Amino acid sequence: MSITITLPRNLEAELKSAAKARKSSIEELALALLGNAIKTILSPSPEDIVAEIRAAGPATAHLANGSLAEALRSAPEDPEFELETWRREWSTAEAEIKAVSRANDLAEGRG
Repeated sequence: MSITITLPRNLEAELKSAAKARKSSIEELALALLGNAIKTILSPSPEDIVAEIRAAGPATAHLANGSLAEALRSAPEDPEFELETWRREWSTAEAEIKAVSRANDLAEGRG
């Protein structure tokens, strides 16, 4: 399917800049942003989630039985975890979040 979207120049510039920061094409970034927006729209609202939790009742809840701090200190390390990889991925995620926020601001006239 092919769709043509005409963007205001300032939004186009922001999209180009964000795509360059992600080292991707404008089309790839636009598809990712639209995909994320659709997922967000189709996601349950916080109110829906709270209602589901309340409906589940206490039978599914587990009571605390110790110190969270101690459990975290004594948890085994993940041998697959690589700090530098995580930092790079987090940096990419933050750049995407900023780009989406900026695009939303521009689209909603706050730019």
